[in-house]
Amino acid sequence: MKKLLLLLPFLLFASEIKDVKFQNLKHISIMSAKDISLVHKGDEFDLDKVDKSIVKFYKFGYFSDIKADWTNHILTYIFTQKPAILEIKFNHASNDLKELLKNKIKKGMILSQNKLDQLKDFIITYYDAKGEFNTVVTFDTKHVNANGVILTININKGTDIIIDKLKFYGVKKESFSDIRDEISNKDKDFLGWLPFRSNGELNLRTLINDASKIQDFYLSKGYLDVNVSKPLVVANFDNYKAQISYKIDEGRRYKVGEVNIKIPQGIADINKLKENLLLLKGLYFNIKRLRKDIKYLSTQIANKGYAYVQVYPQIQKHANIANVTYVIIPHQKVYISDVLIEGNTKTLDRVIRRSVYLTPGYLYSYTDKEDTIKALKRTGYFDDVKLKEIRVDDTHIKILIKVKEGLTGSLRAGISYNSYSKIGLTFSTSEKNIFGSGQSLSASIETSSVSSLYSLSLRNPRILDSQYSFTAKVYNKTFDSYSYDSHRKGFALTLGRELSRHVAASVTYGLERLTLSDVTTEDLVDDRLDSLKSYIAPAISYNSTDDYFFAQHGILASLTAEYAGIGGDQKFIKTVGKFKYFYSLEDKYDILTILKYKIKGGYIDELGYLPLSEKFYLGGNGSVRGFEYGSISPVDENGEEIGGKVMVVNSFEISMPISQKRKMWVSGFVDYGAVGETSLNIDRSSYGVSIDWITPMGPLNFTWAKPIKTKEGDKLRGFEFSIGSSF
Repeated sequence: MKKLLLLLPFLLFASEIKDVKFQNLKHISIMSAKDISLVHKGDEFDLDKVDKSIVKFYKFGYFSDIKADWTNHILTYIFTQKPAILEIKFNHASNDLKELLKNKIKKGMILSQNKLDQLKDFIITYYDAKGEFNTVVTFDTKHVNANGVILTININKGTDIIIDKLKFYGVKKESFSDIRDEISNKDKDFLGWLPFRSNGELNLRTLINDASKIQDFYLSKGYLDVNVSKPLVVANFDNYKAQISYKIDEGRRYKVGEVNIKIPQGIADINKLKENLLLLKGLYFNIKRLRKDIKYLSTQIANKGYAYVQVYPQIQKHANIANVTYVIIPHQKVYISDVLIEGNTKTLDRVIRRSVYLTPGYLYSYTDKEDTIKALKRTGYFDDVKLKEIRVDDTHIKILIKVKEGLTGSLRAGISYNSYSKIGLTFSTSEKNIFGSGQSLSASIETSSVSSLYSLSLRNPRILDSQYSFTAKVYNKTFDSYSYDSHRKGFALTLGRELSRHVAASVTYGLERLTLSDVTTEDLVDDRLDSLKSYIAPAISYNSTDDYFFAQHGILASLTAEYAGIGGDQKFIKTVGKFKYFYSLEDKYDILTILKYKIKGGYIDELGYLPLSEKFYLGGNGSVRGFEYGSISPVDENGEEIGGKVMVVNSFEISMPISQKRKMWVSGFVDYGAVGETSLNIDRSSYGVSIDWITPMGPLNFTWAKPIKTKEGDKLRGFEFSIGSSF
């Protein structure tokens, strides 16, 4: 502790204190200071109490020096404040580290040597755990004024430890390479700097889990008696290389014998539960299948209201056979007493509650819980949704829904360029959660050398919180195609209804004026260049996906039949069906990789006048990538695109996250599409790579594609960039 200086101009005998004052006090209120002081106005002056008061003030850590002045029967505490941090700067700190330090050091905090020492230890430990040893951390402080400093944190990262040897002692039945593939800390591969190759860098944070990964590998192969030692790391700090060794006792390998379920009578049908078990008699024991069986059984019983259900596997080993019995303890049925919502700083409670399937007074259901999370994520309003169950008593539970508001509005202005439309200008504004009401409004202006679009739309997904939705849209669009120019203006009104959690139906009425010009083909019925379309379009859709932008599970499907001929000149029926399927390999293989399949098909029944612009043209994003937009089409005798009346498009993608935190994914894809007048006689295919990134200005997509099947005269495009598109 600092030496305390007590200034006493005179102190001949005890006397009454007329007043107690505080100078330079900022971090503690005067009222609090008076409570902390052991001497007060009207007390007899007591030197010992003054000294003890100063010690109490010191313990707050706000002051570098405290003095006491006793003059004219007035006691004055004189404080010297420790400086506060006005600004924090970093030299050579990673973004992840900056994020971790947010709660440890921030503006307004009092700067002290103890805090700097703790900060230094934390940063060094962070880099040690990453395998970067001998990191040096220094601090620079620049005093802006007497009470404030700018703190600069300088980091000179240490040297990476490279694993040059990896050994597994005791391995007899399984291969070295298979075990090595399971762990994070591997020895360095040849060309280790390439993606999906090991660079050999030691990471202590992941090393602690590697032994468990090896254990799981053996347990998934049926080795129930396996024993894996903790990793032994021998590091040489002269050359910054390390050797890691494990001792593995493999033990016997077991096959599954009898599989039984033990549950109180009347809770569930045991035979039906057994039908969907993955751990089957005759197969080698697999711990991953066991865990999935436990989750499946827990879900099935929890759906009956048993929120506190417990499932225990009992494994009896005999020779090389393992008999498994799942013991289910359901406990009592649980009812929901309340549903609480937290974190919605913008979105209204009622907007969230209409996507919540857990209702106070009703039985708990695990499926309702999962469907609630998925439904809220599908809205696109939230970056994250978590649901916590709070136990009230043996038969009641509270549901706490924690949401993290996401970016729902965007204002975008930009310049784009591609080989077909050349330079384009874009300005748009959208808000899909107006004042937290769940309603969306968007307006956009897009113009380029070949197209322009002016549109305004308003959507209310739940009219008066009912199951009905309403959408209104007006637009004015021009487009210069390869064989014609079109000008469309009109409006569309859509009334929809939610039929179930995943199924919705709608009907749209629209009126549109179409004007064609610069037509280079003679394939125009009645040579009509100006026509009116009055149409009605019923539709039905299914959506069980788990996220608005990056779905990992579920199906998205729709079927629309547009009938043009309710008055007007155009007469046709256009039927379009879409199907998208998302499957995550994480469930089965613990790898965050998403498989995606999409198919889209359409057919037009010509009943009278069918404009060229209503036909099907393939190519570009959303269709067959690697080809110019709308360039895959039947042609007339002059080689001009005239569109088709039947089409189909297939896409298969494999997606992996580049950074989940930054919402960036990379995908490899294969596209196939076919179109024709009466049959699918024109087909093209391509493959490539795309990157999707959710940014404050909207979803960005970068696509590099190469055609697989082409013909002379095809219009190709190797790179595409788009905003607002998705798989």
